Amino acid sequence: MAREITTHFHHIHHNGDRQRGFTLLELVFTVVIIGIVAAMAAPSFSGLIESNKIKRLATEIEWLLVQAKSEAVMRGDNIQVVIDDAGTPTWSIISRTTSGAITLAEVSSENFSNIELETTFRTGMVTFNKLNGKPNLAGSYCYNIGDYKLNTVLYNKTGRIYTCLQAGSNKLSNYEICE
Repeated sequence: MAREITTHFHHIHHNGDRQRGFTLLELVFTVVIIGIVAAMAAPSFSGLIESNKIKRLATEIEWLLVQAKSEAVMRGDNIQVVIDDAGTPTWSIISRTTSGAITLAEVSSENFSNIELETTFRTGMVTFNKLNGKPNLAGSYCYNIGDYKLNTVLYNKTGRIYTCLQAGSNKLSNYEICE
């Protein structure tokens, strides 16, 4: 039995010397096929990146507004949410107290390149009431990247905050079309 195993390894050892690695032609074909597959997948990856980026922005804006609403009631102080430079490449949304001008939270274009942000509010500042947390203005933050367009809407009568798709936008999971 031991002699058969030794003979088998001897056979592998001598035949293994003749073929080592891949030929140049095999490597070229493999690299070309990988390149073709990567080129076909690239457009879908860019769409995925854009949709994830705008979903993340929607979540951050919505949570900034919910936090401002909660902080107003908890602190017993009006909280202002200010949008700076809407419509430009370097925008930011900041929530701060009215008494001490302490910045509580900020969402900035530094983390969201190529996303355009607009607002439908009459002014660049929304104030959340210290008694009930409701905003003084109704309106929305509108933002888009590519074919993805979302609105984060505030209602001043009910204090409701929600995010929806603008008409003509590509579909995104978890978002309905705005009414």
